[in-house]
Amino acid sequence: MTTGLCGQPHHDHPESVCTQPAHHYQPGSDSHAGPLIIDGRQQGAVAWDEPENPT
Repeated sequence: MTTGLCGQPHHDHPESVCTQPAHHYQPGSDSHAGPLIIDGRQQGAVAWDEPENPT
């Protein structure tokens, strides 16, 4: 069994993708996290929950 990475894009910064293990997400307790990418450059880190009503 291979785990891989989650890869969920951030809802406001789609270049930023979650680098947690696949299938990790548990609403309210284990949010997505990864490097914050803006205009192709890493600008820090970001953590997020999936929005309830994605736009």
